[in-house]
Amino acid sequence: MARLSNVMKDEVEKMTLAFTEPQELLLEILPSLQRSSWQESQIYATPSSRWRAYMNQICLHAFLNWVKAEYVPQASIWYSSPGIHAFWEFVNGTAILLKEKRVVLIPSEAIDDSELEVPQEWVDIPTWAADYYLAVQVTPDGEWVRIWGYITHTELKSLAHYDQVDRTYCIDARHLIKDLNAFWMTYQFCPTEEMKAAIAPLPELSTAEVEYVQQLLSNSSVTFFRLAVPFTTWGMLLENEQWRQWLYQQLQRAQFPQVQVNLSRWLEQIYDTSWQALETFFEPNSSNLTFNFRSYSGFNAAAIKRAKLIDLGMEIEAQKVILLVALIPKANQQVSIRVQLHPVCNQPYLPANSKLVLLSDQGEIIQQVQVRVQDIYVQLKLFDGKVGECFSIQVALNNDQITENFMI
Repeated sequence: MARLSNVMKDEVEKMTLAFTEPQELLLEILPSLQRSSWQESQIYATPSSRWRAYMNQICLHAFLNWVKAEYVPQASIWYSSPGIHAFWEFVNGTAILLKEKRVVLIPSEAIDDSELEVPQEWVDIPTWAADYYLAVQVTPDGEWVRIWGYITHTELKSLAHYDQVDRTYCIDARHLIKDLNAFWMTYQFCPTEEMKAAIAPLPELSTAEVEYVQQLLSNSSVTFFRLAVPFTTWGMLLENEQWRQWLYQQLQRAQFPQVQVNLSRWLEQIYDTSWQALETFFEPNSSNLTFNFRSYSGFNAAAIKRAKLIDLGMEIEAQKVILLVALIPKANQQVSIRVQLHPVCNQPYLPANSKLVLLSDQGEIIQQVQVRVQDIYVQLKLFDGKVGECFSIQVALNNDQITENFMI
């Protein structure tokens, strides 16, 4: 199980707690947490999945830190593999372990709280099903999350209406228990009571089903892949760790081709949203800030510097690093490029054995550097390029790797 990152923990510990009603919990989300959650959501493939990831991240950090402080210090996020991206890329909701019990937060930005919609995956996939489902409302500006009710798995299965169109269990608000005090009473004093209804195991995937899924992945007209195959097939793809990661990777390649960062636009001060000013990730007066771009003798005031958060572990805490790229204009449409890798501001060192690699447009390794124990940063040798040329920067750790594609 993953621990919550220290940065997020510090931010959420500063939150203001309040109750809209005696039975409802309202958690304030600080702007700094909003910004960091939005930055982390930019790794997702579509606008809808980015927004879904953003909502789930602020709900996760708010609730998990609160519940650890107030009720269950051992509470942790649940997932069966280091693949949280493959969850939020497709499905709304976040599962949290409260010792032996599992709760799933279901965030929604809907103003109307007349019902709760739970994706079928969290109900009918045996290893995903929870004991409790918590209804969470996210305010449009993201400044607050409101936990306004809950229901057990058994009650959800027996009382909810199953919507076949979008594969959700829709439960009217009148069936939800609005008093969160009752939730904690039940959790504390009835720890052995069974909250889950019986769930039939999912069948193994056949060769024909796998071939069908592969065909769908190559069909660019399929917009909602989650609904394009029978649920038994879809559920088995998500429940199996290897299939889930394969599905995520193949879908990314098939439907969302690699995006090239146009460095020439940086010369016009036009930047991709995921590439931020260095001050976004580092406090200027931070003691562990190593602005080597500023001190490097080959750079001058004309150097253009941007940074991006890279998640190496594909999980909520993961191994996160900061990729820094500096662009130095030269004559005759040429530029010099410096690439560095830094730890996030709450970590003193880079993950040992991680790599920073420069690749040609054909995928050949031009140069690389491997992180040693207690490296505070690493960098590639300065290299030149001219307008129209392409290259890639790869950041890797163990079997996980992230590749950023650039065009000058």
